[in-house]
Amino acid sequence: MGSGLLYGGGVDSASTARRSLKYIRLAAFLANRPPDVDRIVLSLSEIEQILGETLPYNARFPSWWRNDDRKMHSRAWITAGWSAVQIAGERPEVEFVRVKV
Repeated sequence: MGSGLLYGGGVDSASTARRSLKYIRLAAFLANRPPDVDRIVLSLSEIEQILGETLPYNARFPSWWRNDDRKMHSRAWITAGWSAVQIAGERPEVEFVRVKV
């Protein structure tokens, strides 16, 4: 099996790890906001700067920003204690709000 492919999925594990790391950067950014910050609005280009990579094309659509813990990208902000509530505008921006515990 030395091909680096995961059983049955045909997914390169190194590629999956890189994608996961990309979104961990967003989680760390959100988790490191001061406790009194409960809302932050980021443009897609600002998010790309945080990630160090370009967002996928689908990130231009509101459905990509659903708070779905089955999706790797949204798990990042959910795990950090944030929720994406809106993507809108001529220059698309995403509003994140801190989840009250």
